[in-house]
Amino acid sequence: MAISTAENKSIIRSDWVKTEAMRCLSCFDPPCQKACPASIPIPEFIYSIKSGNLRHAAKVVREANPVVAICGAVCPEEIFCQSACTRSKIDRAINIRELHGFVSRSETISDNRTEPGAGKIAIIGAGPAGLSAATKLADAGYKITIFDKRSHIGGVPNSSIPKFRLSDEAIALDISYVENLGIEIKLNNAIDDPSTLLNDFHAVLIAAGLNLNRRPDIKGEMLPEVIDAITFLEQARSGKIKELNDKRVAVIGGGNVSLDVAATAASLGASETRLYYRRGPAEMKVWHSELAEVQKRGIIIEYLTAPVEIMGEGGEIEAVQCARVELDSRCDSSGRRIPRLIRGSEFMTHADLVITAIGLSSDFAEDIKANLDLSTNVPGIFAAGDWARGEGTIVEAVRDGKRVAQSIITYLKEKSK
Repeated sequence: MAISTAENKSIIRSDWVKTEAMRCLSCFDPPCQKACPASIPIPEFIYSIKSGNLRHAAKVVREANPVVAICGAVCPEEIFCQSACTRSKIDRAINIRELHGFVSRSETISDNRTEPGAGKIAIIGAGPAGLSAATKLADAGYKITIFDKRSHIGGVPNSSIPKFRLSDEAIALDISYVENLGIEIKLNNAIDDPSTLLNDFHAVLIAAGLNLNRRPDIKGEMLPEVIDAITFLEQARSGKIKELNDKRVAVIGGGNVSLDVAATAASLGASETRLYYRRGPAEMKVWHSELAEVQKRGIIIEYLTAPVEIMGEGGEIEAVQCARVELDSRCDSSGRRIPRLIRGSEFMTHADLVITAIGLSSDFAEDIKANLDLSTNVPGIFAAGDWARGEGTIVEAVRDGKRVAQSIITYLKEKSK
């Protein structure tokens, strides 16, 4: 009987996974696991792959990280688990992210709901932090209700990460797992004041993420053809923006989001994409894999360059005026040298679309302040994820969700005494 191309690829992939797993040294005190914010028991799930028990491997990974399929696609392993892999001292690190991504795609989602009875908890935000906390609290017997202003589950991964990095299939796997826990999810349901939920719930968790894009504060930033990074990425992922053929795109920023924006613009057919960053390569806090993706797509990065004015007439952008930058000997609060415009260095560059990607903030529940232990200044209200500690990775949000779930459980047990 002939084997189809798809079946053949699957066989080859399975063989590679087992071969890669066999390279694991099964360290007694695994540094890879210590480096994983979600504390995935990496040697255990890799051993399960070695022994051919993919079902158990998937169970182990899923119990540690409810959004493992998403993390299996986009987690920056180069700064977490793989950066600490002992095998790298011999030849190269185990491709841990690829292995747990494979087992997450191999699992069968079943109904794992626990009959709730311990109390009612409200969670604001259906992103990684909220989902992580929800699964742990549901497992502990609490009745969970998640509120989200969006029309879909998954937060930023499901709305803003480009499809060439994160597939709909991976997101669907993680959503299916959460839905099968019996968690109530109320979409298109914005909560203005979290404290009002304490009337109906024993505890409230804010895991709302960051909803505001910082603006560059330059002349012309309000022109119609200037949009923020999150709006652009959401419209690209949803298909509202289908192509940018023949458009010259200027991206302002220097973080991972700006690289996603630039790569997305190039993938949509922009004739030229330039990224303007006011510091040098050494100060650019990005992942090497993301930077490699941008370079592969032919995107030009203008280091030590800052746009100072977006010029246009009748709503159309005509050009962007930039200036060269030098770095002061003094450092800012992030530890990086302060950029300073070089007088007389201004020059013009053409652009049809400008996308700003200079960071995120939040105006949600500004009277509530998060503490280091993820409690807040309001008894009964907790916080996790980017809203609590600023921009971070998905797996760090998962870690926060697990930690805050335990804090909530401890709080409710103490309160019931």
